[in-house]
Amino acid sequence: MTDDSQNCDAVLNYETIKNLAHELQCDSFGIARAEAVAAKDRFTTWLEKGYAGDMDYLSRNLELRLDPQRLLPGAQSIIVIGLNYYPQPEDEEKRCAPYRVARYAWGEDYHDVLRRKLKVLRNRLRGLAPALKGRICVDTAPFMDKYWAARAGLGWQGKHTNLVSRAFGSWLLLGSLIINAKVDRYDSPGADHCGQCHACLEACPTGALLAPYQLDATRCISFWTIESKGIEIPSTVASKLNDWIFGCDICIAACPFNKFQKVQHHPEFHRREEISELETGRAAKLTSEEFENKYHRSPVTRPGLRGIVRNYKAAGLKKKRVTARVTLYKNSE
Repeated sequence: MTDDSQNCDAVLNYETIKNLAHELQCDSFGIARAEAVAAKDRFTTWLEKGYAGDMDYLSRNLELRLDPQRLLPGAQSIIVIGLNYYPQPEDEEKRCAPYRVARYAWGEDYHDVLRRKLKVLRNRLRGLAPALKGRICVDTAPFMDKYWAARAGLGWQGKHTNLVSRAFGSWLLLGSLIINAKVDRYDSPGADHCGQCHACLEACPTGALLAPYQLDATRCISFWTIESKGIEIPSTVASKLNDWIFGCDICIAACPFNKFQKVQHHPEFHRREEISELETGRAAKLTSEEFENKYHRSPVTRPGLRGIVRNYKAAGLKKKRVTARVTLYKNSE
């Protein structure tokens, strides 16, 4: 139940909010009612099975993660925006060998980009309803980003567990604004269009997708190259890294709905020159201070230089010649 004493009495107009989001160059948009998460048992079971690995933060503040009305007292609505990040052709052409970096990390940290837009949106809504309160959530709050994006109609969680959009494929970055005001209408949840397709499961080289909609992070390349604090990557994963040293695009790139993908138009997501140093391995020669300064405001600082060097070492277990790596890299997608 919501705390009525915390509610904003204003009822906001859906089209007004949508127009504000479009003015902020959001590619996708939707609004859901702020209710307790319906799939909470599925999430808690996933945690209990150990599939989160050492991402202990996912089990902290669980009551907040499963109920946005606890995250923001008086919460009534959740506004979700999506930014398309699929690279422009000129950015794709700049990719180097032998190593790979997930496309979402080629530009500025998406957390910063989305937060800036959501702050502007919150301020503009306060101009319409001064009593409005809003909590911004971009991947780091105890909040189920993909679940709420699906509830707000931006798409559905595919069998690879990422959001799939019929407008942008699997290439959306998500941010949400929880507000203590009602909206005059809400979007319907996105319908699942995966059907009998198993392309993402078949594409995963490490078997991290145990079954449709079920990810074991302890087998996932993205988990090991970004989130894990381990000193070494297990050989069972390292031998199948396919040269990824930060993240992995394999399962989302395999999705047939990428036939709807579009090149992004956000200058913040244009490829940074420094990404080439990661892809060639030159970044391993940096000091920790140089690494942090060079990749400031980039997602690749998440594992730190120590983690990146660990990833290089693991990727090197394949011991392929550079010429062979170049051929694989250029032809694999």
